Amino acid sequence: MKLILTILLGQLAIFSNAQSIHLKDLKMDTVQVSDIQSVFSMPYDLSDIESSSRIFNDANYYYKRGDVLQAENLMKKAIKKDPNRFEYHYLQSYIMMDVGDMKAAVHHAEEAVRIQPQNWKSYYLLGLAKYTAKDFLGANIEYSKAIEIAPGEFLSYEGRGYAKSELKDPLGAYNDFNFAIMIKPTYIRAYLGRGIMSYELKRYADAIPDFTSVLMREPENVKALFYRGMSRIKMGDMINACEDLQKSSRLGLPQAYREMKNNCGN
Repeated sequence: MKLILTILLGQLAIFSNAQSIHLKDLKMDTVQVSDIQSVFSMPYDLSDIESSSRIFNDANYYYKRGDVLQAENLMKKAIKKDPNRFEYHYLQSYIMMDVGDMKAAVHHAEEAVRIQPQNWKSYYLLGLAKYTAKDFLGANIEYSKAIEIAPGEFLSYEGRGYAKSELKDPLGAYNDFNFAIMIKPTYIRAYLGRGIMSYELKRYADAIPDFTSVLMREPENVKALFYRGMSRIKMGDMINACEDLQKSSRLGLPQAYREMKNNCGN
């Protein structure tokens, strides 16, 4: 869905103080990074088992199965044979993020940008690689480029929202998560981000419905439980707050245990 940025900007004022929509009757969507990293198989000559496209398809197969080391080695061979294929660097960047080699992940994302500079996915990928490498300012810049190219892609707003959060810009982050929700109202991860930013902005009454929306789909989401509990403390709802903190603590979040000890008397 391609939306015009000016329309989005016009709608932002309407949504800026909005509560979460009621999601219990909607089909929930928990889109993950894997949705954008999916690369379709490429045709190849069955008789040529050493073609770069055959190697790429094999690498993609192993990556989807979780064998990232095998996928990495195969992609090195594919890129060596054909270094100017966008999808090769695109997949290898994701693989290197999973491996933990962030320098290589950024490099391959930059190669994807070089090969397809008008593709929003190139800049989204580079933004994600830089964010994972803790270059939050760089990530913010790349996500912004992706948005300039394709202002209707909700994942770019979500990514920039997290980058702005790390850059201590809660209002800017809130607005980006809000845009993501405007574009895709059933995208749960954006509700979590917007709720946390509402909490940081001391908009506790707005934060609670966002966390509730997340918990309707993911009842053991420890962050949503913790922040809803903390928001409820700020609103004076101690009984429900302590219940949230207790659940979050039981699921292994140390901060929840500390806050429960401090606020709930046990």
